[in-house]
Amino acid sequence: MKSDFGSLARATLVVGSVLIATPLFAAAPGHRTVRPSSRPAAQTAPAASAAPTAPDDPQNATTGTAPTNAEPCHWWQFRPCDQPQQDSANDILPPEAPRTGPVIAVDLSTRTAYLFKDGRLLDKSPAAVGSGKVLVHGDDEWMFHTPEGHLKVLAKIANPIWHKPDWAFIEADQRIPPPGSPKRDVRGVMGKYALSLGEGIFIHGTDDPSSIGKAVSHGCIRLPDRMIDLVYHTARVGTDVYIFESNPPQQARGDAPEHHSDLDYLKKKN
Repeated sequence: MKSDFGSLARATLVVGSVLIATPLFAAAPGHRTVRPSSRPAAQTAPAASAAPTAPDDPQNATTGTAPTNAEPCHWWQFRPCDQPQQDSANDILPPEAPRTGPVIAVDLSTRTAYLFKDGRLLDKSPAAVGSGKVLVHGDDEWMFHTPEGHLKVLAKIANPIWHKPDWAFIEADQRIPPPGSPKRDVRGVMGKYALSLGEGIFIHGTDDPSSIGKAVSHGCIRLPDRMIDLVYHTARVGTDVYIFESNPPQQARGDAPEHHSDLDYLKKKN
């Protein structure tokens, strides 16, 4: 399969009488993928009084040397790796993240959203994230993933209206209406507030609170009412957003920027 970005569907957000069209997610200029970097866990030298033991002596395990299979530290673990993770900025955010002003972080592994201000955690909550499912329709294919990386809040929208793309009708086994049809406009599904991260990705509320904490979205990040209200009124245009996985899948990943969103689209090869 190859990407066919020349014929992509677009998500259109309606704000009052203004339409904001957003293309598929791709790494926009200035955006980069944030990936974990590993560093070895610190080792403790054996105590001076420890008696030497034979290489096959089971008491070698008590000499104080860190086990070779110890879990390595990652960029979100700025602490000794044998200590539980804390919800401080140093534990959650990468070192280059600002420690002044608001910063948003989303851990896809734990499905948790964090809001920091001036390096202090204001609040956190469960979040709904991309399901990872694939929708195939004829020669078309959509992948519903939430992108990882460093993004920014590009727009803040109150009372957003979702303009349904083609895949939403296909998924519901409904006939696809023309692009300008009022059947595409849906009020309330995105909650009271939405923050655009660009390229079809939003942090927004939801009319389905039972989805919070689950991997069920089409790529956007859904927050409960209390959290989206706080995030909306604390964040500003330009606020940094870090999306990462604290427990990445085991399968190997390439180094190319991710192209996943609730509108990811591929044209299947013949």
